[in-house]
Amino acid sequence: MVKAVTVSRNQKISGANAIMDQGYITERDIPDMMQREFADKFVLEVQDELQLRSLDVPVALQTFNYYMGTGWIIYNPSRLQEDDAKETLRLALGYRK
Repeated sequence: MVKAVTVSRNQKISGANAIMDQGYITERDIPDMMQREFADKFVLEVQDELQLRSLDVPVALQTFNYYMGTGWIIYNPSRLQEDDAKETLRLALGYRK
């Protein structure tokens, strides 16, 4: 039987706070984001938390493939362009060019 993916209340709050403070959240901040199923659910939960706060902040989940591996980032597209998000994630994960 497959275990259901759950996002805790603390993870939702941390994710929404990170989006508001720095404009992004990576798998370095929330290691569970390394799992695709969790990341898909997490982005919806973060967006829900932002809406509960009456904030109209768009968020996007993006996967980037690097030479050293794949990385996940959730970011605010009005604060970061896609190229900036890729560079931010690369630096957060410690990957070199």
